[in-house]
Amino acid sequence: MNLRFMKTEIFAFIFTLFASFISVNAQPDSNIYQLRAGTTIRVQMDNEINSRVASVNDTFTTTLAAPLLVQETVLLPIGTTIEGRVTKVRRASYGGRSGTLEVSFQTLRLANGVKRDIEGVLVNELKIESSPTADVLTVIGGTALGGIVGAVSGIENGALIGAGVGAGAGTGFAFLKKGKDVKIKADEKFEIKLTRNVNLPVQDF
Repeated sequence: MNLRFMKTEIFAFIFTLFASFISVNAQPDSNIYQLRAGTTIRVQMDNEINSRVASVNDTFTTTLAAPLLVQETVLLPIGTTIEGRVTKVRRASYGGRSGTLEVSFQTLRLANGVKRDIEGVLVNELKIESSPTADVLTVIGGTALGGIVGAVSGIENGALIGAGVGAGAGTGFAFLKKGKDVKIKADEKFEIKLTRNVNLPVQDF
């Protein structure tokens, strides 16, 4: 009787162990379906945004330019949409003051229409398409013009005086020169970085 009881207990133990093994292996690795903070995603801009016309809270969309893989599993294929929002903007102004544009990435839209809230930022800051020689040429041009005016006047040291006046005029023109606006062009590719974890449940795929 005791032997039969022991056999039953052993069988039950083996069956439970086997069932647990099957259950564990049937469940996918949940870590695969999580985008961790610090994950970088390469995207492409759908439509241009520009500090000249943009306003705070304007929205825009980007699409993945490269698939995002985790443990050799494609979690986000090319074409997945990420929506962004303008959080700060300043237009270019005179005095050479360039515009600024700050954005954040807030929504991930999966192919099946399911959305996930995210927190993403640009990996690299936006850069002004500057032309440093423009200001230099403005000053040099003013100096040259002043020198000619001084020489024509026939006054002693007129060229030097004219050069000084011209330089001042050139500097004035430089001050009145308007700065450049910053923008992200349509089809421009860049990287964003997630600042918090995002869970992507298996049933969403």
